[in-house]
Amino acid sequence: MTAITNVGDFVVALPPRDIWLTDEQAATFLSYSLVHFKSHVICLGDFPAPRYIMANSKGRRWNLESISKWLRNRPETTKKVVGRPRKI
Repeated sequence: MTAITNVGDFVVALPPRDIWLTDEQAATFLSYSLVHFKSHVICLGDFPAPRYIMANSKGRRWNLESISKWLRNRPETTKKVVGRPRKI
């Protein structure tokens, strides 16, 4: 999996290990609402740790590769289904 974006006249492709997502982007990637992501998902014991670029929560960044691995390794019974958020 590679992310591709246009930067002016250049096309840039980055591997997932070099992509860092904000809380909003990570929640969207996992198909959760931002509130559910912040209050339930990041509290799970096996969820990857963030990297902080500032001291507050606005500086929290999530690595795309580690989130993807976490999502792939989850059992089928706990993966998100379409509909109301589950209680975990």
